[in-house]
Amino acid sequence: MTERKKNILIWTALIILSMVSAWFIVSGKMQYMEREFADVKAAKAGGEFEKGWLPSFLPEDAAAIKVINNTDNKSALVSFNFSSAPDMAACKETPLKDAAFPAERVVLWWPEELTEKGKVEAGYSIFKCEDGQAAVNAGKKEVYFWK
Repeated sequence: MTERKKNILIWTALIILSMVSAWFIVSGKMQYMEREFADVKAAKAGGEFEKGWLPSFLPEDAAAIKVINNTDNKSALVSFNFSSAPDMAACKETPLKDAAFPAERVVLWWPEELTEKGKVEAGYSIFKCEDGQAAVNAGKKEVYFWK
């Protein structure tokens, strides 16, 4: 085999390897879908309720709604602010030790203390709901929901 053919084979192999690597990297990132909505009206217009990513207790006055979901394992992280407290009657308040937090932060807007690594109550009331779990911080008027 000539030197030229050897170089062409090496470069071809490197290009194919690079393309396969890039595909794996991109396909791994594509499983996450992140969206933001100013309010419930915008979330409804975006079809978020039909998709099932938002919690059932989302109040009508919720604002600054952030959603990231993993389409592969059907998990989601949601945060929002509220003026009037959400109706948590369908959920059960649970001790911190019984909550199953997300393993790690996937996005910067998710608090480190609401992960298995951080796991600190920090002013949150923890709830188990039919469609997931929630941490409500009444003082800051914010809710974090995960499933």
